[in-house]
Amino acid sequence: MTDIVLEGPIADVREREVRLLHEVAEIVGQVEADSSEDKKRLQQNAADLQEMFFLVVVVGEFNAGKSSLINALLGDDLLPMGITPTTDAIELVRWSTRRSKEPDWREPGIVREWTHPNTGGPGVVIVDTPGTGSVFRKHERIAKGFLSRSDLVIFLLSAKRALAETERLYLELARDYGKKIVVIINQADLLKKNEQKEVQAFVQQQLVELLDLRPEIFMVSAKLALKDKDRAAAGGLFAGIAGDPGGMNAVREYLQAIFQRVPPAKQKLYAQLDFTDSLIHKYSDHLDTQIGLITSDTALAEDLRQELEQQAGSLDVHLASANRELDRVFVDLKTRGHTFIRENLTLQRAAHTLDREAVRDEFEKQVVGSALDQITGISEQYVNAVVDNSRRYWRSIIDRLNKLETMLSQEVGTVDATGYAEQRAALQDAIAIADAELKSYTDNSLVENLRNTFRGNLVGFSAGFTAALGGIIAVVVGVAAPGAVTAASGAILATLVVGPALVVGGGAATVLYWRKLKRDASKELEQRLNTLQYSYHESMRDLTNRERNRLLQYGQQILSPVFSQLTVIGDRYQGQKKALQDKAALSQQLRQEIDAIQIITEEQR
Repeated sequence: MTDIVLEGPIADVREREVRLLHEVAEIVGQVEADSSEDKKRLQQNAADLQEMFFLVVVVGEFNAGKSSLINALLGDDLLPMGITPTTDAIELVRWSTRRSKEPDWREPGIVREWTHPNTGGPGVVIVDTPGTGSVFRKHERIAKGFLSRSDLVIFLLSAKRALAETERLYLELARDYGKKIVVIINQADLLKKNEQKEVQAFVQQQLVELLDLRPEIFMVSAKLALKDKDRAAAGGLFAGIAGDPGGMNAVREYLQAIFQRVPPAKQKLYAQLDFTDSLIHKYSDHLDTQIGLITSDTALAEDLRQELEQQAGSLDVHLASANRELDRVFVDLKTRGHTFIRENLTLQRAAHTLDREAVRDEFEKQVVGSALDQITGISEQYVNAVVDNSRRYWRSIIDRLNKLETMLSQEVGTVDATGYAEQRAALQDAIAIADAELKSYTDNSLVENLRNTFRGNLVGFSAGFTAALGGIIAVVVGVAAPGAVTAASGAILATLVVGPALVVGGGAATVLYWRKLKRDASKELEQRLNTLQYSYHESMRDLTNRERNRLLQYGQQILSPVFSQLTVIGDRYQGQKKALQDKAALSQQLRQEIDAIQIITEEQR
């Protein structure tokens, strides 16, 4: 029998551990698109647990002497040794009471299986992986695959080129997988004694400084050890060799201590829990990062909602300020208008002011004056403030949506993210709309439209009021045409009908009537300016409301569905993290149960 046979409690733990690896594999496979390889590794390791063999994987650069080292450990020229990577097969040596003469293909074209009694005991398998620096890229993939499956990693370095970059990367990977590592420096026979110490010290220092690793380090010569293979074969793997010319005895004693301290069956279970825990930690960290992004984006979504309110509030603030400026202009207009009426609506001037065009020109010069320019300046300042704020707002939306789009583009690549593709398309539409809105502020249409509105209103006011004023003057002097009478406002129509008679009558009645006409003219001026002032406020308010509605409508109809997806994604991440945490707790429980299990060996029986 070549594999470890489990019975009782440890067999139950093994089955539950197999289920754990499969369950973690399913969770890992859902986390991100690049997790498929880790999922396969977990599934492969679960299959290894079913067969229950202890996997000692030898990893190292091509031509570092891996096959020679394994043969030296076995005390036998079992594996072919060469200086070129002639095959990409894995050489797997399984424990058996009998030595195989020829290998069997465990996996055609991939794994060749040998048997030998000196692997270390029942269930112990030694694996010779292709070199990490091999010219064949497939070799590297196979080596990494067995590295993740290993229960113990023997990392072989060459004394002449210790710790190349590829070796450092493999050691880093083994460390991240949570593997137990033993470092062996081969080809010590090529160095002098003092050089051997220097190389070993250098490797030890590099492992600590670069990788924070402190493994056991051995200096050996597989070549010298193989010269005494007959004595090694006679004594078995752990028998040792008198004199130990290759330094292999120290390695054998270390491995023997490992197997005696903790039986291979328990080490196998521990090793695969270590590997599973390393991946749980890896993907928990990944989820923490994603949850952090989601939290940030959720806060960002809330910021955008608050910005909508602030933007609306800022529009009202700017509107109120612009209206106050407009009101000051109209106060000045009214003051100048009343002064014009007081100075021009006299019998002396009326007699000389029958030309309505002249009245209008004088009115526009003295009353209207620079009011149009002032109003235009106020409107431009207000619209520019709205436009600048809106530009900043739409730019912030585009920046934030682009960040979210990047995140969702990663989401679409995951196994279960097909439902997010539609959401991502909606997000891209939202970005396009925001971009179009931003570009809409590049012209001066808002300013021009408001300027035209104001110009038309003010010119209309000037023409209308001076026409009415001209009618009053014409009636006063008794020469008003019928058309002029109808041009006067309804507020003064009644007084115009009796005006000529009173003027002809003269006396106190004429003075009183004249004063009434001036009061009515001032009242007419006040009403017309109030109407005009109200129309300007309405124009500004309409502009503000349109802008507010545009922002609110975008936020509600476009952004809300986009940001609501954040909750869905965030909940998924939180669920996956909780599932991994549950599996980590189960792993810890299994580890405690393994600690408590007592295994009776054949010797103890």
